[in-house]
Amino acid sequence: MALVTGEGPLDRALAAGWWALLAAGLALFLCVAIGTLRYPHELVVSEAAVGIAARSLVEGVPPYTQARFEHPPYSILHYTPGYYLMVGPLIALTGSAFAAGRGVSVLFTLATAGAAFAIARRLSGSWRAGAAASLLWLSFYQVAFWGTAQRVDAPGIFFEAMGLLVAVRAREAGRTPWLALPWLVAAWSVKQITVVGLVAVAADLALRDRKRALAFAAAGLGSIAAIALALDLASGGAFHRATVLGTISRAADPPWVILGNAELFFASPWNMLVFVLAAAGAVAARERLLGIALGFGLVFAVATDANFPRFYSPMLAMAVLLPLLLAKLRERRAMTRGLLAALLLFGGSHVVYEMRPLVRERILDARPGNERLALAAGVAARTSVASRILAQDTGMILSAGRRVEVADPLVLSILAGNGAFDPRILADDVRAGRFDAIVLNRPLEAIDDREWTTLWIAPVRGEIAARYRLAETLHCGQSWRFLEPDRYVYVPKDGA
Repeated sequence: MALVTGEGPLDRALAAGWWALLAAGLALFLCVAIGTLRYPHELVVSEAAVGIAARSLVEGVPPYTQARFEHPPYSILHYTPGYYLMVGPLIALTGSAFAAGRGVSVLFTLATAGAAFAIARRLSGSWRAGAAASLLWLSFYQVAFWGTAQRVDAPGIFFEAMGLLVAVRAREAGRTPWLALPWLVAAWSVKQITVVGLVAVAADLALRDRKRALAFAAAGLGSIAAIALALDLASGGAFHRATVLGTISRAADPPWVILGNAELFFASPWNMLVFVLAAAGAVAARERLLGIALGFGLVFAVATDANFPRFYSPMLAMAVLLPLLLAKLRERRAMTRGLLAALLLFGGSHVVYEMRPLVRERILDARPGNERLALAAGVAARTSVASRILAQDTGMILSAGRRVEVADPLVLSILAGNGAFDPRILADDVRAGRFDAIVLNRPLEAIDDREWTTLWIAPVRGEIAARYRLAETLHCGQSWRFLEPDRYVYVPKDGA
């Protein structure tokens, strides 16, 4: 399995270290996946909301309807419907709130690794390059984090990867990649911003044949527009309201904060090294299609709020392009040795150091009795099964065995920021004291109309202050990404 010409001891040691590093990444992914599948509670924000939305489809609620904006639990499908339609029947069949959706994500993430293998092998003619691309994809922190969660991203990137694979084959044969369109449109049907592959294929085609590129782009964008229009007409405008106005808020963070959202991508020395080498691989292999997917994908990820899964498209390109670079340089022994040494140094740090939070959250702390579940136990102790509880943390309410009143406060906040949802719909129940508890992730006095994540509750802050009092503050001593450690439990002032 040597990656350089020659069979000297150093060559063999570097090659063995490279494959050992990739094997370690695979082992970590599988351990995280197993830990995630075994844990029956929410691990990352919005998993519960996705599950509630998927289950509602099986219960007969249309995916996009104005009623979802008007009645509890305000379960908005703010993504295109593909993932929900896949997961809903599995949730109903298994009775699991999380395992079904996580299983779908794990399978599609592994399938994407297979697609990366096929693309790299096709472009390099080497199964070793294919295997490296496959394992490299699974080694990224973001892939292990989101690719094992009940989220819509994993099927989307798989469909995009298959579209790129079909486009590569069509390019080799000199054909227009019409057969890539169903895959690329399917990627959009799972998540409406998964369009990097479609743009990359059209742009690459335009550099070779502008007329064919225009026809391809028109067919692709026309198909998406037709589906969106049909869904919007059938739902009386609810599809647009949910998937456009519920995606990125006008009140969202400023650019410098948005870049902070991408900390685990840009602040990772491993990611940055692989990105630079992947860009070099695009040049060395003259691989424009994946080079465009890499560059445009990165810009698009930052432009659309820079949250983790947005980087799936450039990371897929990175996973394929780096092995292509190594394959191109295999005759240059000194350069390849230096690259492999750098990859081992940075990759080892990635596995040993950067992956620690993921291992802690998904393996070590994903067990009964952790402090996150203690928060849920604290809420359960103060309420009854029949209690109505308004809370920012949906997963905590499910873990407490209580009914969810608001499925996805973050989506409602985005909608509120875009003027597509009026939080004052909650005001009557608040004024009447119908909620037995209101559980917030920060003190009531710290909530205002400038922080976009709490816009779902900010307009009724005055009503809560007049009718409710702070009864208890619950604290979680363990660190969980995206979740504040404290919960502030408010109860009616005339209650116990």
